[in-house]
Amino acid sequence: MADNEVERLTQAISLTQKLRTSVTRVFSDLSDGYHISQGNEKASLNVLQKALLTVNDNYSDLEKLVPNLNSVNITAPNSALVGIDPVYDKTPIYSQITHAHKWTNKVHKLADYASAILSPNQLKRTHQGGQPLAIKRQRKTPHAHAIPPQGVDQCISALERLWSDMPITLSRPMGNCAVLQITLSRTLRALIVLRGLLIESVIVKAYSEDFLTPEGKVDLWSRSRYQVFNKVTDMVTAATLHFCHPQMPDLSLRSFLVWFNSYKTLFSAPCQKCGKHLQGAFPPVWRELRTATPQHDGCRQT
Repeated sequence: MADNEVERLTQAISLTQKLRTSVTRVFSDLSDGYHISQGNEKASLNVLQKALLTVNDNYSDLEKLVPNLNSVNITAPNSALVGIDPVYDKTPIYSQITHAHKWTNKVHKLADYASAILSPNQLKRTHQGGQPLAIKRQRKTPHAHAIPPQGVDQCISALERLWSDMPITLSRPMGNCAVLQITLSRTLRALIVLRGLLIESVIVKAYSEDFLTPEGKVDLWSRSRYQVFNKVTDMVTAATLHFCHPQMPDLSLRSFLVWFNSYKTLFSAPCQKCGKHLQGAFPPVWRELRTATPQHDGCRQT
């Protein structure tokens, strides 16, 4: 069965070649022109007629053989099937994919050219010197998040002695991470979560509120019931980014607490810009980062 199929396919290829040769001969003779001598016009027409009959015979033989060949269904890719959509103007996906493929090949070729040109001429902004220069440029690894608990306890004890109106209570409900509970002059309470000596989060609540869950554990997530203290929480959280210094974490925490201590006048000090105590029913909830002067949030943005 397979041998017969191969034989028929070979015969079809041979007939196709014969047909192509005969057709080429006809068009070649017509393009070159016939040298017809006087009185031999009929002979030249007979030659052309025989050539056309040969083409016709070859075509007939090939046409008779084709039905005996098994048809082969060529599976088109899915992208080619999309192009068969009758509304071709709305779905030119196949043509776009073809264009993208050609464009990608062109980009790869240009990238190869650029790499070949630039590789012999590598530009270096800095000269890599000897070992002493490399050691000099080596940065210190921040260690503020990896300070042992004993070092954190000593730092907090030293900071607590700086203010008599801001007691600090240290606990570790989550393991090594220290949690500071600060009471600021009967004005507000704050809960600060530390990772080493870096400030992770700050929550500010009213003096009458606490940081305990119904089970009696430290609550690190719930916010205040009052909008003014939620606003202060947002402002203080933004200020932690200004005071963050991984290379000097103790100074960073001390500077933050000095700035935070200015909130003891939250409800008594007027705004330094407008001179008013309230703006939109809010006191001056912002403290300037360098001078700690009170300002309304609206006045700060003007």
